[in-house]
Amino acid sequence: MKNTTDTLVIGSTAPAFQLGAANSYDRLSLSQLISCGPLIVEFLRGTW
Repeated sequence: MKNTTDTLVIGSTAPAFQLGAANSYDRLSLSQLISCGPLIVEFLRGTW
């Protein structure tokens, strides 16, 4: 078992990913969102 994590630090480049949009059936990619300007991604624990 690995004792370390691959946690990103401030200023790191995030790996490419896609997420489902909360208000539609669209999928949004990281590169698509970054093309609009600076981006903050927040992950919340729980359910909607």
